Amino acid sequence: MSASEASKPLKVAIVGAGLTGLLTAHALKKNGFDVAVFDREHSIDARPRDWTILLHWALPAFTKLLPQEVVAKLPEAICNPNLDFDHEAESVVCYNGDTGNVLFKNHLPGSRRISRQKLRRVLAEGIDVKWDKRLESIDTGSGSDPVRLTFEDGETFEADYVLGSDGARSKVRELLFNGDKIAEVQPSGFMFGTCIVKFGDAAKVETVINTHPVAAIWMASNGVGGCGVMEVDDPEDKSTWTTFWVKIWRRSALNLPAVLYGPDALNFLKETTSGLVEKFQSQVDWTPEGSTSYIDEMKTWVSIPFDTRAGRVTLAGDAAHPMLIYRGQGFQHAIMDANNYLDALVKIRDAGEPREAVVSAYSDEMVERGAKAVKQSLQEAELSMDLESVGKMLMAKQGHGKSA
Repeated sequence: MSASEASKPLKVAIVGAGLTGLLTAHALKKNGFDVAVFDREHSIDARPRDWTILLHWALPAFTKLLPQEVVAKLPEAICNPNLDFDHEAESVVCYNGDTGNVLFKNHLPGSRRISRQKLRRVLAEGIDVKWDKRLESIDTGSGSDPVRLTFEDGETFEADYVLGSDGARSKVRELLFNGDKIAEVQPSGFMFGTCIVKFGDAAKVETVINTHPVAAIWMASNGVGGCGVMEVDDPEDKSTWTTFWVKIWRRSALNLPAVLYGPDALNFLKETTSGLVEKFQSQVDWTPEGSTSYIDEMKTWVSIPFDTRAGRVTLAGDAAHPMLIYRGQGFQHAIMDANNYLDALVKIRDAGEPREAVVSAYSDEMVERGAKAVKQSLQEAELSMDLESVGKMLMAKQGHGKSA
């Protein structure tokens, strides 16, 4: 290798331009790495579905990884950036959905609820994503060769390192396991329904924010759910606000297709959601026709060790540990993956530590931490389905702190 070649920045290919991939891309660029990001979708707007994410225990690491100009734009992604973030706003409350009584309440200092779509657009700024790139194969050659990615359109790309952040149905994970079914994402047995609502009525929006200024959870005899503020157009006119409500239930409890969206999803949710205390039931009943609705079965994969191809290929985020939404742990662990992956590559570049050992150590820690978090999310879901066992949940006993 010539001196000029040795001085070139290490090249990292990130497969997947979701939140994890974009965050990691910023972190690596900020620290002098050459980064290329690829995504199978046609554009950032290819999948319009949106939902909210709670940023909490990993928020300090999240902001540390980003350049200041991106950090400055984060309020654009907050569901209600105009809120006075006091002790009440920085908390999570869970009600008994049958009676309206508070089951438990957790304080999360500094927490912020964000729109996944808006945060993705903020994180995409300054990142040149190559869209419509469906990965076909990864060729690692010998230990000294660059990694070659081949896409379905025939284009190839070579990099020193590859990070798979391509979601729960990760192609990179499939390739790392050579197509073995052991790498396939698994149905959890728990359905998730979402509905985004524009009431156009300030009094109805007040019903939502009276449960909590950001978002509230309910657990009832017929499932689990929640509601909150999704978007604020005019802070002074609540009739312009967009809200949301969600519901989780066992797949075995109701017979329906694996995926529903649009009017079919909304009709199903309204027809099968009844008996809640008024402040929650009314939100369901008031939901106007045409409101954006989706239903699908949540998926998981309990992380297991894999061959990093001599330290050149690994995973992060949902590609590594897709989990259920309980306690808002998924994105927090994805942030830690991005943080730890950056630390690993810096060790290799700046301290000359051996590539395979360092990336394997990153992967081993991520697998152990991720597997524990996935299992905990499944356990939380089981306990949440019976009001008699809710008190045993980590959410009730320990709050929304780090799961693993």
